[in-house]
Amino acid sequence: MVKKYRSLYFLLILPVIHQIVFEYLPIWGIVLSFKDFKFGRGILGSEWNNFEHYKRLFDDYLFYRVLGNTVKISLLNIFTGFIVTIIFALLINEIVNIKIKKAIQTISYLPHFISWVVISGFVYQLLSTEVGLVNAVLSKLDIIPKPIFFMGDKDLFVPILIISLLWQSVGWGSIIYLSAIAGIEQSQYESAEIDGANRFQKMVNITLPGIMPTATILLILAVGKVMKVGFDPVYNLYNAQVMSKADVFSTYTFRIGILGGDYAYSAAIGIFQNVVGFILVITSNKIAKSLKATSVF
Repeated sequence: MVKKYRSLYFLLILPVIHQIVFEYLPIWGIVLSFKDFKFGRGILGSEWNNFEHYKRLFDDYLFYRVLGNTVKISLLNIFTGFIVTIIFALLINEIVNIKIKKAIQTISYLPHFISWVVISGFVYQLLSTEVGLVNAVLSKLDIIPKPIFFMGDKDLFVPILIISLLWQSVGWGSIIYLSAIAGIEQSQYESAEIDGANRFQKMVNITLPGIMPTATILLILAVGKVMKVGFDPVYNLYNAQVMSKADVFSTYTFRIGILGGDYAYSAAIGIFQNVVGFILVITSNKIAKSLKATSVF
């Protein structure tokens, strides 16, 4: 069997190495969260600290602010991304002209491959008070008396971030749903057409239910990442003026661990995130099972 599919196994070498180096070897670092880590002594030489980092975690007022921001942004991103991606995939599937369909798909995929450094620069320029297109249009239409400093308004940061995330991910995320749609039996559409169903009715009664098992699995996996908002989007878009609403676990641990050198405390935060994520995945999976929906396991 291995000899027959050796070319496929060969392709697995790099992904396996990547997983080992970046996912499994760093697990050793969780020991830091239980120790009073001293760089000179190393991990093994440092003394155990009787869960002091976890006590500090729940006594830190910044922790609760970061927790609230992370959950809020994650849930909004999951909710909007889940709905918008499905709608986008359904609309693309309804396009009859193959050339137009492929063009839209290609254009929608491109943002996924753009660095967040570039995307953030684009967003800052678009919303700039001096050369920004948004302020220029709003001023021209007399909707605002003077330019708005969008990126410095903490109440606008989350909507700007969510829209940026959608723009960057919806096209790429729709690939999975389009693949699921391609797997639906065409005989169902033919039967519905014979019964007089129009395109909208076929989409609602056949296509949408057909991709629900896939959507359920993706939603369960997404729920497990509620505690992990991506570092790059937030770090490249936030600033000191919006910190109270923009600071999330990824940026907080970056400042505490990498910039501040408090590796043990940042490791404790990482353990907290992973434990909560694991509980959420198990819980959402059980709920999916109880509702007779597709589950991960």
